Amino acid sequence: MKRLKVAVVGIGVMGRHHANIYAALPHVDLVAVVEPDDFRRFEASAQFDVSGYASIDELLRHETLDAVSIAAPTSLHFDLTQKCLYAGVHVLVEKPVVADVGQARYLMDLSRKLGLILQVGHITRFYQAVQLLRREVKRPYLIEARRLTPNARIQDVGVILDLMIHDIDIVLGLVDSEVKSMTVAGHALKANAPEDVAAAQIQFKNGCIARFLASRIATNSERTFIVTEADQTTKLDFAKEPYTEMAVYKPQKNENGSNHVQVNVRTVHEENPLREELQHFLARIRNDAEPIGTLEDDLRSLDFATQLIAKLERTESSDLVQQVIKTL
Repeated sequence: MKRLKVAVVGIGVMGRHHANIYAALPHVDLVAVVEPDDFRRFEASAQFDVSGYASIDELLRHETLDAVSIAAPTSLHFDLTQKCLYAGVHVLVEKPVVADVGQARYLMDLSRKLGLILQVGHITRFYQAVQLLRREVKRPYLIEARRLTPNARIQDVGVILDLMIHDIDIVLGLVDSEVKSMTVAGHALKANAPEDVAAAQIQFKNGCIARFLASRIATNSERTFIVTEADQTTKLDFAKEPYTEMAVYKPQKNENGSNHVQVNVRTVHEENPLREELQHFLARIRNDAEPIGTLEDDLRSLDFATQLIAKLERTESSDLVQQVIKTL
């Protein structure tokens, strides 16, 4: 099997995870890291015994690569991804691919024109419990997703693109229907900053309702996903890493005709979803795997999230106008 030469662009928390996994995978050579911060670049270069570069231009000038992982701030994704694709390098870019649907569509078309893999890092697609859910759920009529954390690693986009997009992607994989209506509310701790808390409700044309709550300023972490169907309710609890608890509640009748709920709880071992994702990316480069989620799926999730953001911004703008009017 051909050894693939890879680099990691951006050595923050997520980028370091990528580098650790690439360094341990067989038939892969981690050859370089890109990081503008001098201390982190020198530290990662020494830790992984690879070359360190301050910019993507330096990397592409000095290295011959098969693939890169881009784990830089979202605002840099478009420029970094475009340069790598034009250099003939396959790209895995952490979600969100970019914050603009038009730019995302451009990168998607460019990758196909050049015959290169462009994969967006939707890690939840590689959770075994999510794959089980997609196989077993038939016709949901209510979905409730809560994703709360006290930590905010990403600062240049709000919580909708940072966290909620994970659950948006799962929901769109479960509900085969167009959107009928959506409402959204949010709150930012700092003025003129992206939202830190957001709540949204979506009604699909087939009647299904999806409710989302995301926060990166919560007191405690919570990651739950509840799907209700006519004959059962399924709850995923992702906060028990490295396991996901999957509970299925089914209404039953006793022999005397009274009602009760039968509960079946499974513990799904999530060995390492990020490693699964990176291995899948490399397998696609070798033509050994079909995509788990298409670029169209990526684009739909991003479009959905950006519609919520636009609606939130319009609501906030309208509220501000009303406040100004009241002071006149």
